[in-house]
Amino acid sequence: MIYLLVLILILVPVIKYDLLAKSDERERIWYFSLLAVFVLVAGLRYRVGGDTLVYMSAFDSCPTFGELKYFDFERAQFNPLWYVFVAFSKWINDSFTCFQIVHALVVNITFFHFFRKYCPRYYFSAILIYFFGYYCYFNMEVLREALCICILLWSVDLLLNKRYLWYYLICAVALELHYSAILMLFLPFAFAIFRKPSWIFQIAIFAAVIFLFVVINIPDLLLSLFSFSDRIIHGLLGDYMEASLNLGGILGNIAKYLPFLGVIWLREKNDIEDEYDFIPLVSCGVIFYAMAIPMSEVVRFANYLLPFFIVSMVNTLYGVWQNYQFKIRQVTWLVSLAVLFVSFVNHTYYYVRDESDKYPGSRFYCVFIPYYSVFNPVIDEHRESFLENYRGDFFIFF
Repeated sequence: MIYLLVLILILVPVIKYDLLAKSDERERIWYFSLLAVFVLVAGLRYRVGGDTLVYMSAFDSCPTFGELKYFDFERAQFNPLWYVFVAFSKWINDSFTCFQIVHALVVNITFFHFFRKYCPRYYFSAILIYFFGYYCYFNMEVLREALCICILLWSVDLLLNKRYLWYYLICAVALELHYSAILMLFLPFAFAIFRKPSWIFQIAIFAAVIFLFVVINIPDLLLSLFSFSDRIIHGLLGDYMEASLNLGGILGNIAKYLPFLGVIWLREKNDIEDEYDFIPLVSCGVIFYAMAIPMSEVVRFANYLLPFFIVSMVNTLYGVWQNYQFKIRQVTWLVSLAVLFVSFVNHTYYYVRDESDKYPGSRFYCVFIPYYSVFNPVIDEHRESFLENYRGDFFIFF
């Protein structure tokens, strides 16, 4: 299986350069080789991924550069810059494979650069977590949103250096790709709200957000705030506010936030600081995981925080090890192991969760497994039937 081979390949530099702290000229070769593998696996896939099939169905109807000036953006299904992005890939080559390669280049170059810059000593470990937990998701599922997250990662220096005018101009660009980028508008406030985050404050915020949803009709409030734009209401708020959770979903969202809380606890108790402090951004996770209890789809906003969480978790866990080694307090060890364990369980559950209600005998990994490439273009009937039920509205539209 190709994913297992890539995972084994990543473990080699993780062990050599991160765990054993070796250093040689082949480190750069490993970095760029992994980047090439990540791009090729995602770029050369054939009908692998849920949203991939949605955009594949719409690809031929998307305009080329020459047709953009005649295109009706007002009535279009997606935001304007998405069509510009597709037109750019068509300018290179009018095939969906070319589009996938261009998208994979943008996403993986961005993530690799981000990890190498902000997690300089342990970036292979960050790449490992990205691959295991989010690679398929960002490269094969949330294609438009992944591009917005890339825009955020390239603009994070503006955010850290408080160059807000340029930052908000970039936010406006991201909003032309996907309305979920509206989250970026509020991230500067995270550094004021969570200036000195503590795990107790996190729990208090979690409880306060849930209480607000009990006493205030937040969905109606949001609808009134965005009443000026039908596109935002129907394109974003409608999808993000309609779904609700059962008990399992509520516990699941709490479990997703526990690693965030554990990292904050470890940094607070062990006085760990990085050159680049992303903890205020990581702390925002408490808001979205709490909001997701009454409105499950709101958890999608946390996608924008995941790269910062990966960097903070890797720097924190290695920082605990480097600072204390065998003198670490027992409770610190337990929390560190719990962060890793719960993160592993969360990521694993994403793939193995039962989806038999959508198609008999299905688990969500059928969206990505088996993997077929354009050199072996096989249509997997199980995946196609599952996705037809899972995303029926999209397939009917296209």
